[in-house]
Amino acid sequence: MDIGTKVKAVRELGGGLNQAVPEGARGVVVGRQFDGRLEVAFTLPGLLGGTRSVTVPVAAADVAAEK
Repeated sequence: MDIGTKVKAVRELGGGLNQAVPEGARGVVVGRQFDGRLEVAFTLPGLLGGTRSVTVPVAAADVAAEK
């Protein structure tokens, strides 16, 4: 996937040292790591309302390109 591609998480992601991202969350590919994983900026509901953006490294199989 190219940088700028809009994606959707196909399963729950993250946890541990990475921010948790729920299944179905929408994001944009913002980079690629040396090991082939994608860096995706997801927009999530904010803790006190509104929204927040988190960037999480994911495998290409964990996200699907939106049409």
